[in-house]
Amino acid sequence: GTWQFMSAALLRSPGRMHELKDDIESFLHILGWIALSYLPSSMGEDERTHTLWLMYDRSGQNAAGWQEGGSYKAFQLVWGAYPGEGLKLTEHRPMLELIRDLASPFLARYGKPPTEEQQKRFEFLMPQYRLNIERLSSPEWFLRTFEEALESPGW
Repeated sequence: GTWQFMSAALLRSPGRMHELKDDIESFLHILGWIALSYLPSSMGEDERTHTLWLMYDRSGQNAAGWQEGGSYKAFQLVWGAYPGEGLKLTEHRPMLELIRDLASPFLARYGKPPTEEQQKRFEFLMPQYRLNIERLSSPEWFLRTFEEALESPGW
């Protein structure tokens, strides 16, 4: 795939087996890149350029000599600020809502999985965690989220 749009998991582990959730995430990165690159926002040009570089182009060599990347993507997905904390669209606001809705389940993918003790202690949070894992395992949620967004006002 194209480096900028590959999932953080694939960029962080070259040679890893490709899964459906990687395709879902790749599509998310295409939308995020478009929003950062082209949609009017409150973000200044320098901040926009730097965020694009951090999110989509930054890489380094691992101990085995392979190019690795995706850490900033994973961080933003866990933080809940994808595609950039400073991004506030001045037009096309439903696009940012769609991107953030599609990004939300990735906390379960990139966040630290709860231990057994944490699962018992925070049992009330487990249904959402399981739902997020389930959402990344099937295209139905992804397609339904798109359909609902396109039917909402502002598109």
